[in-house]
Amino acid sequence: MKTLKKEGERNTKLKLQPKTLNCKGQIFTTDLILAVTVFLFVLTLTIIYSNQVANRVGYWEEANDRENAALWASSALVLSSGEPSNWENLALEDINSIGLAGSKSVLLPSKLQRLVDLNSGHYSEAKALLGLAKYGVRIEVSDLNKQLLNAFGLEPGSESQVSAFTRLAVLNGKPVLVKVEAFE
Repeated sequence: MKTLKKEGERNTKLKLQPKTLNCKGQIFTTDLILAVTVFLFVLTLTIIYSNQVANRVGYWEEANDRENAALWASSALVLSSGEPSNWENLALEDINSIGLAGSKSVLLPSKLQRLVDLNSGHYSEAKALLGLAKYGVRIEVSDLNKQLLNAFGLEPGSESQVSAFTRLAVLNGKPVLVKVEAFE
């Protein structure tokens, strides 16, 4: 009897289980299409987002390079006498760097005038000596009321990306502002 009972239990267990259509491990075409579509959508979004991030990083790196170059040039002009220190009396090919100072933050009028004179025929060479070869450059010396006293370089365009630094200095015993703009 025990065997019959076990067989009867077994038969009832089999009857209670739902019938499967022998689909174990099979994938339907609609499932595959949906999975591929979702995967491609996520992959496309990832590529677009990573491109945008790379572009932003590139832009910020360019801006940072331009700002560092403008900062260095403004410091060199106001704090350094140039190399050699009597560069204003030398031929352009004998100059290693341009500086306007006779002593720290005290500008010499002769150096400023020579820089302004270089603007007419040697703009590219002068900006290279300032470390700004790959940028457009504008240097302005003005009094504290922002009255322009001297200028070197080109005006940046309205669409230009500009990095500017202003330094306080002394020229002919009066305080002046030296503004250096580097632009692309």
